[in-house]
Amino acid sequence: MLNIIRYSVVASMLFAISSTAFAEGIGKVKKLSGQVSIERSSGKVTPSLGDAVYQTDKIVTGSDGYIGLLFNDDSRLAAGSNSTLALDKFNFDPVTHAGAFDVSMQKGTLSVISGKLTQKQPGALKVKTPAAILAVRGTEFSVRIEDPAKEAKEAKEAKEAKE
Repeated sequence: MLNIIRYSVVASMLFAISSTAFAEGIGKVKKLSGQVSIERSSGKVTPSLGDAVYQTDKIVTGSDGYIGLLFNDDSRLAAGSNSTLALDKFNFDPVTHAGAFDVSMQKGTLSVISGKLTQKQPGALKVKTPAAILAVRGTEFSVRIEDPAKEAKEAKEAKEAKE
């Protein structure tokens, strides 16, 4: 009986530690303007300056939206208007600077300044787009992805105009 109680206490402690670790933010909102929302498993939220962002958050900006994010490894991401991106994975050890950071971008504009992860492990930050995967090796860059629905509509209109 005593062993069952010990195992229960240990299991409860491990659950509490893992729940706290999961609930910790991977970064925070540093700049914000216009229409921006964050979609989480708990629902859609409107962020404020200083709010935490979490692994698996999906960030959506409107036609006048802009968001600047600072991550725990000092990486910086900025998404411009009409952007959709997901924070797929973020693991960072603040002592060794080891880890991985994966972002998926469906459309819009994104500017990135890499942080400590890519200093330790070039290529640890990856940005996935519909056409390619960019492995960041300690630099800054910007990417723009046109909205596939908008491109299809424009192509259809151009084809109809020719007929």
